[in-house]
Amino acid sequence: MNFKSILTTILVVALALGLGVGAGYLVRNSGLLGNGGGGGAVVTQGDYSSVYAKAGGEVVMYSLSTCPFCKQAREVLEKQNVKFVERIIDQDKDAKAEADGLKIKSVPTLYIGDQSLQGYDEAKLVELINAHGKAAKPAA
Repeated sequence: MNFKSILTTILVVALALGLGVGAGYLVRNSGLLGNGGGGGAVVTQGDYSSVYAKAGGEVVMYSLSTCPFCKQAREVLEKQNVKFVERIIDQDKDAKAEADGLKIKSVPTLYIGDQSLQGYDEAKLVELINAHGKAAKPAA
Protein backbone atom coordinates (compact mmCIF):
# COMPACT_ATOMS: atom_id res chain seq x y z
CA MET A 1 0.00 0.00 0.00
CA ASN A 2 1.20 3.44 -0.77
CA PHE A 3 0.83 6.52 1.40
CA LYS A 4 -2.20 7.83 -0.55
CA SER A 5 -4.22 4.62 -0.10
CA ILE A 6 -3.35 4.44 3.62
CA LEU A 7 -4.45 8.04 4.09
CA THR A 8 -7.67 7.37 2.14
CA THR A 9 -8.43 4.32 4.31
CA ILE A 10 -7.86 6.32 7.50
CA LEU A 11 -10.16 9.11 6.28
CA VAL A 12 -12.92 6.64 5.30
CA VAL A 13 -12.74 4.90 8.69
CA ALA A 14 -12.77 8.25 10.53
CA LEU A 15 -15.77 9.42 8.49
CA ALA A 16 -17.66 6.17 9.15
CA LEU A 17 -16.97 6.40 12.88
CA GLY A 18 -18.07 10.03 12.93
CA LEU A 19 -21.32 9.23 11.13
CA GLY A 20 -22.00 6.31 13.46
CA VAL A 21 -21.42 8.38 16.58
CA GLY A 22 -23.53 11.22 15.18
CA ALA A 23 -26.40 8.89 14.28
CA GLY A 24 -26.30 7.32 17.74
CA TYR A 25 -26.43 10.75 19.33
CA LEU A 26 -29.45 11.74 17.23
CA VAL A 27 -31.35 8.55 18.07
CA ARG A 28 -30.65 8.88 21.81
CA ASN A 29 -31.64 12.53 21.91
CA SER A 30 -34.50 12.61 19.41
CA GLY A 31 -37.14 11.99 22.06
CA LEU A 32 -38.96 9.51 19.82
CA LEU A 33 -38.00 6.40 21.74
CA GLY A 34 -38.24 5.70 25.44
CA ASN A 35 -35.09 7.22 26.92
CA GLY A 36 -34.76 9.94 24.30
CA GLY A 37 -34.38 13.59 25.14
CA GLY A 38 -31.11 13.16 26.96
CA GLY A 39 -32.66 13.19 30.43
CA GLY A 40 -34.72 10.02 30.33
CA ALA A 41 -38.40 9.95 31.05
CA VAL A 42 -40.35 13.13 31.79
CA VAL A 43 -43.15 13.36 34.36
CA THR A 44 -45.82 16.03 33.85
CA GLN A 45 -48.57 17.07 36.25
CA GLY A 46 -52.08 17.68 34.93
CA ASP A 47 -55.76 16.80 34.80
CA TYR A 48 -56.00 13.71 32.62
CA SER A 49 -59.62 12.78 33.37
CA SER A 50 -60.53 13.12 29.68
CA VAL A 51 -57.81 10.60 28.78
CA TYR A 52 -59.23 8.08 31.26
CA ALA A 53 -62.81 8.68 30.11
CA LYS A 54 -61.89 8.14 26.45
CA ALA A 55 -59.72 5.06 27.05
CA GLY A 56 -61.97 3.50 29.68
CA GLY A 57 -59.34 2.88 32.35
CA GLU A 58 -57.54 4.48 35.28
CA VAL A 59 -54.05 3.82 33.89
CA VAL A 60 -53.50 4.38 30.17
CA MET A 61 -50.41 3.66 28.08
CA TYR A 62 -49.91 4.88 24.52
CA SER A 63 -47.39 2.69 22.75
CA LEU A 64 -46.02 1.37 19.46
CA SER A 65 -46.18 -2.34 18.72
CA THR A 66 -42.47 -2.41 17.82
CA CYS A 67 -41.12 -0.29 20.70
CA PRO A 68 -38.83 -2.18 23.11
CA PHE A 69 -39.36 0.45 25.83
CA CYS A 70 -43.14 0.02 25.50
CA LYS A 71 -42.68 -3.72 25.98
CA GLN A 72 -40.63 -3.10 29.13
CA ALA A 73 -43.26 -0.68 30.50
CA ARG A 74 -46.00 -3.25 29.80
CA GLU A 75 -43.99 -5.90 31.66
CA VAL A 76 -43.53 -3.60 34.68
CA LEU A 77 -47.28 -2.85 34.79
CA GLU A 78 -48.11 -6.55 34.57
CA LYS A 79 -45.52 -7.48 37.22
CA GLN A 80 -46.99 -4.84 39.55
CA ASN A 81 -50.54 -6.18 38.86
CA VAL A 82 -51.67 -2.83 37.49
CA LYS A 83 -54.92 -2.81 35.54
CA PHE A 84 -54.25 -0.67 32.47
CA VAL A 85 -55.53 0.13 29.02
CA GLU A 86 -52.96 0.05 26.23
CA ARG A 87 -53.56 2.18 23.16
CA ILE A 88 -51.25 0.95 20.37
CA ILE A 89 -50.99 3.92 18.03
CA ASP A 90 -49.50 2.12 15.03
CA GLN A 91 -52.30 -0.47 15.00
CA ASP A 92 -55.40 1.55 15.91
CA LYS A 93 -56.41 4.68 14.01
CA ASP A 94 -58.54 5.93 16.93
CA ALA A 95 -55.57 5.53 19.30
CA LYS A 96 -53.39 7.40 16.78
CA ALA A 97 -55.93 10.23 16.63
CA GLU A 98 -56.04 10.39 20.43
CA ALA A 99 -52.23 10.45 20.63
CA ASP A 100 -52.11 13.23 18.04
CA GLY A 101 -54.71 15.20 20.01
CA LEU A 102 -52.66 14.76 23.18
CA LYS A 103 -49.53 15.85 21.28
CA ILE A 104 -47.69 12.68 22.29
CA LYS A 105 -44.16 12.86 20.90
CA SER A 106 -42.56 9.97 22.82
CA VAL A 107 -43.54 6.40 23.59
CA PRO A 108 -44.37 4.89 25.87
CA THR A 109 -46.54 7.62 27.33
CA LEU A 110 -48.41 6.60 30.47
CA TYR A 111 -51.15 8.40 32.33
CA ILE A 112 -51.42 7.53 36.02
CA GLY A 113 -53.50 9.68 38.34
CA ASP A 114 -52.68 13.34 37.86
CA GLN A 115 -49.35 12.63 36.17
CA SER A 116 -48.10 11.53 32.77
CA LEU A 117 -44.81 9.77 32.13
CA GLN A 118 -43.30 10.23 28.68
CA GLY A 119 -40.50 7.83 27.88
CA TYR A 120 -39.40 4.80 29.85
CA ASP A 121 -37.75 4.83 33.25
CA GLU A 122 -38.57 1.80 35.39
CA ALA A 123 -37.88 3.54 38.70
CA LYS A 124 -40.10 6.52 37.82
CA LEU A 125 -42.87 4.21 36.58
CA VAL A 126 -42.84 2.14 39.78
CA GLU A 127 -42.76 5.37 41.82
CA LEU A 128 -45.89 6.65 40.03
CA ILE A 129 -47.68 3.32 40.42
CA ASN A 130 -46.97 3.35 44.15
CA ALA A 131 -47.73 7.06 44.62
CA HIS A 132 -51.18 6.62 43.07
CA GLY A 133 -51.91 3.22 44.65
CA LYS A 134 -52.50 1.53 41.30
CA ALA A 135 -50.83 -1.80 42.05
CA ALA A 136 -53.47 -4.45 42.72
CA LYS A 137 -52.98 -7.08 45.38
CA PRO A 138 -52.21 -10.46 43.81
CA ALA A 139 -54.98 -13.03 44.14
CA ALA A 140 -54.45 -15.25 47.19
